[in-house]
Amino acid sequence: MTCMIDNLRPYQKEDMMKLKTKKAMGCFNEQRTGKTPTALVTLDSEGHKKILVVTVASAIYQWQEEFEKWTCRPCVVVNGTRTQREKQIESWTDGLIISYDSLKEIKPRIKDKITLEETKGREGHIEQILSMNPDAIIIDEAHKIKNYNSAVAKSIFQFSKIERKLALTGTPAPNKPYEIYSILHFLYPKIFVSYWKFIGDYFRTRRAQAGGHTYIDILDFQPGMKFKLQTQLGFISTNRKRKDVMTWLPEKDYQQVKLEPTKEQVKYLKELDKYFETENIIVQGVLDRLIRERQICLAPELIGLKGKSPKLEWIKQFVKDYPEKPIIIFSKFASFIKILEKELPEESFYSIIGSTTKQLRNEYKVKFQNGERNILLIQIDVGKEALTLDRAEAIIFCDKYPPAADIAQAEDRFVATTQEKADKPHTIIELMMKGTYDEHLYKLVRQRKSDTDVINDYKNYITKEVI
Repeated sequence: MTCMIDNLRPYQKEDMMKLKTKKAMGCFNEQRTGKTPTALVTLDSEGHKKILVVTVASAIYQWQEEFEKWTCRPCVVVNGTRTQREKQIESWTDGLIISYDSLKEIKPRIKDKITLEETKGREGHIEQILSMNPDAIIIDEAHKIKNYNSAVAKSIFQFSKIERKLALTGTPAPNKPYEIYSILHFLYPKIFVSYWKFIGDYFRTRRAQAGGHTYIDILDFQPGMKFKLQTQLGFISTNRKRKDVMTWLPEKDYQQVKLEPTKEQVKYLKELDKYFETENIIVQGVLDRLIRERQICLAPELIGLKGKSPKLEWIKQFVKDYPEKPIIIFSKFASFIKILEKELPEESFYSIIGSTTKQLRNEYKVKFQNGERNILLIQIDVGKEALTLDRAEAIIFCDKYPPAADIAQAEDRFVATTQEKADKPHTIIELMMKGTYDEHLYKLVRQRKSDTDVINDYKNYITKEVI
């Protein structure tokens, strides 16, 4: 019996008992509900010797700390050069923590003109890990495998042969309900054998064309199949909401700030529309158009055009009006973060973008939490996971875009972690340009969230349907 089982909360013990009912289970509880301790104590109490944990790169050391705390056993983190990683795996006795990036294998493909020499040192460690005979596996942030055909998913699927499996994520279907397939295939490969069979069984489809190419458009659920899938999920996973166990949590306070576009922005957007309407547009062209529209709405200079940015001016004024308020500012574009860096007081912020090292990301997080500076600029793709920033009293989204799960994860960065912190303001400010596609994107994000709730919040949806 684990040394820490008595330290679990009552609802965690309930979840642990459910996770013990089957060899392969999902823990689809929301962030901050204690999935990590629940999973670790579950496996440890079952007597599993070699436990493999696969997680995002930014969380490997956090998992090491949690593993050693909740199992009272040693744990090895796989990191560094390939030689170092191989030695670390060889020393594995109890826990092994590895990132998705270190795990996946990059194989040569003729069409990409990647040679064997170019892939040297980029091979994963799947065979070596399997040779060590792990008897249990946890995949953290399991939505990372949502694309069943990706290198990450294919790497994880190779561990399906491990009998005891737990998949942890608060959003098993981040953007579309059918993204749940990859997790189901990992857990039960003999039942959920084929992606397209799964699609055919559960969803309506149609043939569609775009840019001269024919593809399968996946629509809504087949009659009765939504309820069937929800019921299946009820048997093979937990689905606990943060508000159910942290009743003191305040409701998120959303504030939409609709700004008037400048004459220059209106002109640029019209010219962009005219350009693309006269071109032979394919799918990639459409994507390029949307990106450029978003950049113009942010700041015309992002694409080399002159003109002011109402969003930039609003942020500058907000920071000036509330110099003592801890603020997180999110944007999709690192280039816009760079503009903000030039316009905000030099000693007022830390900045985290794709090129920021893991060490610096953690350092800036700690310093922000400690109150050394009041502003944290974050590129959404970089800062949506593995960051706890509950000192913040406001989050400003300079732009929002699908996937909805990325936005939800970014919002959760400043959710209060203790009841004592629940009384302070928690405001989410959405900046948008009126009458542009920028405004439409915000609506789209919310609609996407509604669609995926069918899976991510399956317990409540089952209740609604039964009634």
